[in-house]
Parts: sequence; C-alpha cells; structure tokens
Amino acid sequence: MILNKRKQREQIKKQYGNNPINDPYHHMRRDRRKLIAKYHEDKGGSDVDEITWDDLEMDEVFYRINHTRSYIGEQVLYHKLHCLNEDNADGFCDAVDYYDKNDEARTDAEFELLRIGKRNTSYYMPQLIRILSEFELPFAWCYRILQAALVIAVILSVALRSAECAVLLLGIACTNLFLYMRTKSKAEYMMDCLYGICSLIDVSEELLKKGCVPEHLVYEGISEDLKRFHRLKKLAGGLVTKKNYAVTDPQGMLADYLMGITLYDLVSFHKITQIVKGNEKAVMKLYKFVGEVDMSISVASFRKSLPDYCIPEFSKDNRINVCDIYHPLIENAVLNSVNLGNSAMIMGANASGKSTFMKALAVNAILAQSIYTCCAKRLEIPRSVVMTSMAVRDDVLTGESYYVREVRYLKRMLDESKKGGRVLYFIDEILKGTNYRERLAASKAVLSYLSGKNGMVIVSTHDGELAKYLKHEYSGYHFESRLTDDGIKFDYRIKSGFGEGSNAIDLLLCYDFPREVVEDAKKLVKSNIA
Repeated sequence: MILNKRKQREQIKKQYGNNPINDPYHHMRRDRRKLIAKYHEDKGGSDVDEITWDDLEMDEVFYRINHTRSYIGEQVLYHKLHCLNEDNADGFCDAVDYYDKNDEARTDAEFELLRIGKRNTSYYMPQLIRILSEFELPFAWCYRILQAALVIAVILSVALRSAECAVLLLGIACTNLFLYMRTKSKAEYMMDCLYGICSLIDVSEELLKKGCVPEHLVYEGISEDLKRFHRLKKLAGGLVTKKNYAVTDPQGMLADYLMGITLYDLVSFHKITQIVKGNEKAVMKLYKFVGEVDMSISVASFRKSLPDYCIPEFSKDNRINVCDIYHPLIENAVLNSVNLGNSAMIMGANASGKSTFMKALAVNAILAQSIYTCCAKRLEIPRSVVMTSMAVRDDVLTGESYYVREVRYLKRMLDESKKGGRVLYFIDEILKGTNYRERLAASKAVLSYLSGKNGMVIVSTHDGELAKYLKHEYSGYHFESRLTDDGIKFDYRIKSGFGEGSNAIDLLLCYDFPREVVEDAKKLVKSNIA
C-alpha cells in the first residue's frame, strides 16, 4: 500500500506541467463535456455567450488547460472560463503561484483530490444536493412508532412464547419490510449524492489537516461548516457502505433486507435530509473550496506547460498592446506583436493568418480576464465583454441561411453595445453571405455604428472598397503573401497598413486548376466584369 502511494505521488509529479491533450485518457474528458457543463448551467451568470464560446472553440481551450484531478475541479474550471470579472484576482494568482512553487503541498493536494475522482454520476451532485434538501419521507414519524412496535413484539415473543405474539411480530416485520422496499426505490438514486457529500467532507478535512491549501482559498467559517457535517458524514457513510455491500455480495443483500425490517436506514436517511436542509449553501461552499484548489493547480500546470506566458495588465481606455502573442492550441505558433489604439481592420490573402490572429487575440482576452493567464510575453487590454461573429454556418435543422444567421450574430452585438459597457468585437469577413453592393453598404453601416460605441472592433476583410470607406474610423493592418514557383508563401505576421487584396485566383493556380480558367478569371477582374 505504501509502495502504491509512493508510485502514485511520483506519477502526479511527472504529469505536472504536461499538456493534458497528450494524455492517453484525454478522449474520456471529451466524452464528459456535457456532464462537466452541468455546474456552469446551474450557476448561470456567463460573461461569454454561447456563440463566442463556439466560435473560439473554447471547449478545446478548456481541454488544453484541464489538468484537474476531480470532477469538482473540472466543473469549477469550466465555469471560471465563462466569467470575466475582477473578483479576488490577486487571491487567485497567489494560489496559482503557491502551487507552482510548493511541490510537496501541490502533490499532497492532488493526491487527496484523486480520492474524489471523476465518476460520471458524480457530476450531477450540485443538482442532487438541492433535490435531497427538498426530499421528504411521508409520515416519517410513523417509522419511529413501527420501530418501537417491532422491539415490543420481539420482547413479548421471547418472554411469553405465545403464537399470538409471534403472529404480531411477523405482521409488524412484513409491514416494515413492505414500507422499506417501497420507500427505498424512491431514495436509492440519492445514494450517489450521499457518497459525493462524504468524499467532499473527507477531502476538505484532509486538505486542511495536511496544510496544503494557501490561505487565500480557505474561506472564513470552513471549520464550523465541517463540524456541522460530522454527523451527516457518519450517517451517510454507513448507508453508502451498506448499499455497495448489498450490490456486490449476496450476503449483503440478505443483510439489507434484515436491516430493512428495522427501518433503521429510512430513519437515518430522514435524519440526513434534515441536516442537509437549510445547509445547502454550506455544502456548496465546500464544493467551491475543493474545486478552487483543483482549479488553481490546473492553471499552474497550464502555465508551466506553455513556452511563454504573462499576467495581463488592464488598461482603462481602448488600447490593446500585445508582444509575442500566440494561440494556446497551436504548437510552434508564429508570434505576433501589435499596438491597437482604436478599432482595427485587418486585410490579407486567404490562409494568410488573419482569422488565427483574431482568434488568438480573442481567446487571450478571455483567459486574461478569467484565469489571469495570457499566451504572450506581454498583454495590455481593457476589461471588456468579448463577442465574436466568426464561424458562421448554415443551420439545416432550423432552415436558417448563412446570411440570416450572420445578421442574427451581428444583431446581438448591436444590442450589447446599447448597454454602455466596454466590448471587444471580433468579426471575420463581415456579411459575406449576400451580394456585393448590399454587403458593402450594410457592412459600412454596421462597422461605423459599432466603432462609435464604447469598445473596440477588430474586423477582417478582403474588401478594399470597405477599407477606403472606413479608413478614418479604423486603423489598417494586413498579412502578406507572395507567389513563388513553389506556391504561395506566408510569413503569418501582422503589419501596419491596409496592404494588398485577395489571392483567391492565385490559389486556383496552386491547386492545379486549368491555366485557361485562371487567365480568364484574371481578365474578368481587370475588366471589372467580375
């Protein structure tokens, strides 16, 4: 046993600072995505809307960060990535630094968190706690009377040795067993919740006992909360142990029925519901405490796994300064640096890096305000809501066309701008789902409107006409490409100025389209027929 613990601790230390996506069990995390999101859905209050989350593939970013050891840590981390606020930023960073600098404390904490694990049924615990607190056993007072009647019947049967007393005992026993079997089926599904509560209390106590939690995470009153749940842990632990024994062993099943006659388990379950009732907030405070420990270690591991990272600086005006920024999901990414003093329009050829740069900037804007970690050497950014319109697609199920869906995406941005808060808008190829003349007019109107609101707009386009119309409202940037004998080459670096137009026709040549098709297309462009 000691050897196994030693090996487990060594394994924990080796895994720290590694990319969790390379873990052979990574596919299991993907399968649990909907379960992980349960806590966030229950909590609500997201600052990152669903469209932005999907556009930026934030699920993949979550998997890249997710080094957690418990289902609680996964759920708390997932929720944290949706929340862009200033709550306890210093305390969060101090906790992350603590685990990065204290190997033994971190290993102790991870070892304890592994005891909670990631069973699929456990992810429903926040919802089950609420259900458990509302659970009522009807006529619970009758169980006490029936218990007393059973004891009296046993005493009379032994003392008097009469057939009448034996019949009475049998009748009460059958009644109790019937009530037990009927009520047990209703309460059985709550056993996973009781198991989760026991694990939560045990691990919280051990984390505090071993002193492997920074003071920033230990909330006031945690000791009182743990004392309050000592009786609950004792009662729940006994019920869970008996249930597991009854499932795995025939003798355990027989013992379960014999104990059912006494109604002991039903009375214990009733006591547990009474303890939980009114203390749901205390249970969820412990839940958050354990989750934040796990999440802090996960973020520390994420930072260590990166080639470079920084703590963000927050500007009070519309200004973004980045040095060597990159996307966390791209290995050996090309680094980019830029200073944006107002809204920006980014031009460039297809596949030159515009969309990737915008996603890197948007993802880092979210990471900066949620886990205070940026994939860059330096990032200065205003605190803002982040909104995108990038990965627009037709919706076959609803019958929504590309253009209708993009209009809906943009409308939510206009609605957000009316609220007065600062917003970072990221728009990739605005309104490309309609004809040229109307697209140009509508795009200019939308972008002019947003640039006059509180925030910044970063938009990519191939349209030189649109750039001319908005050159006084938007700063120009571009990504370059060049045609060589070996094909089109890109350096994937952002540069000042609006730059050149599209390379769509050159790409036809690179993919071996007939030369006459390419030449004909070029002639049409020159003659302004296209």
